[in-house]
Formats: sequence, C-alpha cells, structure tokens
Amino acid sequence: MQIAFVTPRFPFPTTKGDKLRAYHEIRRLSRRHAITLVAGADEPVDEAALDALRPYCERIVVVPVGGWRSIVPIVANGLTARLPLQALFYDTKSMRRAVRDTLASKSFDVIHASTIRVAPHVWDVSGAPVVIDLVDTVSRGLALRRETVGAPLRLAYDWERRRLRDYELAACRRFSRLIVCAEADRAALGSENVVVIRTCADLDQFSFVREGRADDLVVMTGNMGYPPNVDAAVWFSRHVWPLVRAAHPAARFQIVGTRPAAAVRALGAQPGIEVVGAVPEIAPYLQRASLAISPMRGGSGMQTKALESMATGTPLVITSFANEGVGAIAGRHALIADQPGAFGRAVLDLLGRPELRESLAEAAHEYVSREFSWDRHVERLEEVYAEAISQPGAGPAGLEPRSSGAREPSLGLGDLGI
Repeated sequence: MQIAFVTPRFPFPTTKGDKLRAYHEIRRLSRRHAITLVAGADEPVDEAALDALRPYCERIVVVPVGGWRSIVPIVANGLTARLPLQALFYDTKSMRRAVRDTLASKSFDVIHASTIRVAPHVWDVSGAPVVIDLVDTVSRGLALRRETVGAPLRLAYDWERRRLRDYELAACRRFSRLIVCAEADRAALGSENVVVIRTCADLDQFSFVREGRADDLVVMTGNMGYPPNVDAAVWFSRHVWPLVRAAHPAARFQIVGTRPAAAVRALGAQPGIEVVGAVPEIAPYLQRASLAISPMRGGSGMQTKALESMATGTPLVITSFANEGVGAIAGRHALIADQPGAFGRAVLDLLGRPELRESLAEAAHEYVSREFSWDRHVERLEEVYAEAISQPGAGPAGLEPRSSGAREPSLGLGDLGI
C-alpha cells in the first residue's frame, strides 16, 4: 500500500507517547508498504532525527509549527473557533498546504492521521480513506486532570474539554475508522467506529536484566513536563516518599525524564531524591533500579513507562488508574496501590523482599512480551486499513481536497452535536 502518514510532531526522538507510537508504526509498516510522512515540528528537527526515519519513508515533509505560527491562529480564533486549542495550535497555513500538496502529488491507498490535532488537515479529503489514530481520548484526560489543579485552571480545562469532546465525537461521525490505545478511551467515545490497538514496549531497547541492580533504588521515568507526570511525581514525593524513608533510610529515588517542570526540579531538595532530567537512554536507569513506580492519578491512554519497566524486569508499584490500559494482575505482574500508606507499604515490601522482586519481574516480562508486541500492533493496524479501504467509495485515487481554502473543517452545528 501507499500510505500517507500525517503527524503533528516529528516522530523522533520518541519522548512523547504519540511520537513513540508513530515511530514504531512507521518502522514496521515500511517492511511491506511505502510511507510518505508529513510531520509538524514544534521543535527543531536535526539530521539525527531525520536519519532515524529516512530508512523507512519514501519521502519526508517537515513543517515547522509552534511559536508565532501557532500563536496567530490561536489569538485570532481561539475564543470563537469551533476547533479545540489542541487542534488550533497545529492548524497553520503551512501545515495545511503541506498536507494538501502531498496528498495531491500521488495516489494513496490510505491516509493515517496521528491524533485529533491533525484531523482538520484531513477532514475534507476525498479519494482515499482516512484512519484517525486518536491515541487517547484527550477530553477524558482533561476531565481527569482537572481534579489535580486549582479552581482558576479548572475553568480553562472545562472550556477546552467541552470543545475537545464535541470535536472527538464529530470525528467519530465523520470517519469510518478511529483508533485508541486503551479500552477506557474507546468506552469514553461510545462509537462502533473506534477500535483499540494498544501502545507497546520496545522489547529490544528495554531488554530484561537480572544482574547488576543497585540496592534500595526506586525510579520513576517519563516526560516530566507532562502535567499528569508532574502531579504523580509530586504526589509520591510529598505523601509517600517520607513514609518510605522513615522505615528505610537508605532508600533513594531517581526521577528520570525530559523537561522536568519547576515543581519536579524542586523535589531534588528532599532527602534521598535525585532529579536526573533528560538522558540519552531511559532503559539503563530502569535496568539498574531495585523497582519502578507509576503513581499516576490522571491523564489518558497507555502508560508506556509502566510497560517499559515490566519489559526490563524492574518490579513495579502502580496505581489502579495507571494500570487501566496495562492490565497487570495485582501480586503477579505488579503491586497495585492508590493511597499513600498502601503505596508506601508496597514500595517497602519490594525493597525488603528480593524473592518478591524476582517473581514479579519474571511474570511481568513474560506478560509484556506476549501481549504488547509492536509486530502484533502493526498487524492489527493493517487490518484496520483494510477495513477502511473496503468501505463504499474508499479506493486509491489521486487526492484533491474538497476545500483548500477554509481554515476550519466544514463542520455544521449538527456535526458538533449542537
């Protein structure tokens, strides 16, 4: 197949969930299909990043977004536009033009649009089916996240959440196939058009390690500028870590991940906590740790960092919320706790019982290897493409957008459920 792959952010380095997902999909799809990538870039894309994708793409089109390019449409249309800010930020003239010109340049069998952020660029395309990989239901994530912020921010969250909810539901009516990474996200949309294809772990990069682990070392990984990760790190450090240190003074806690927010950096002042920040590779930090934590209380989608911990054989303490998409069995694959006291006791239990760490590590690695393979993920993705292509009127064609001048998709009030 000829596949046009449209992403809001360049899929490398894989520092965010949507980038990770797109990168591994493109890699494996390229074994049997021809990929043309059109990617927004909200940060500079260097030669190393391009080289990471060039072997898998026939053509790569990079479009800078962000800065003044995105501020202008947000300021001009943010209060009156029907698009959520999540989409407006990437809805630049240059991005629309790049998608339009690319789709008009040749015949494609299917268009893969990654996240709701690029839906405006493919909303009025005709000639080939569009598959929207929402990754997660962003409106659900905002609804959960609002509980962790103050009252002024809750108003902004509610305003954006309503726009997102309307737009996500409109997309479900517009496109025949949409994808999310977890059952909870599919249930939140309630549409028969939505299928679940889970985000997976890179089992080669995050390989299983038994030996050489440090004693008394707890680690948390992830994008530490992402608000739900910030909330999780702060919650654990303030409410759980003092309980752990009181009972186990030798315990150390490393926070590892890109772009740590000011609230995360401040945690380094607490005894036993080290904020490592961005590192070239996450895997070695997991492979050296006694155990890992995923104390998430909000957000959406799949907790990839939990899968990576399990893949490396790093015993895991996880909240029920973070475990929604992972599906670990308590006491077999991970320890599950939600309240500070219970979470602290789980951490202490693992620090004090090497045999429990070993049994959890073995079972978790086997589970992730069996259930979260990128090869299986892409096989299911190809099935979804075939289903979309088989819909009436969905065949390969030279693509001409129905409307090339509108700044917003041609949504009527009925499309938005109003």
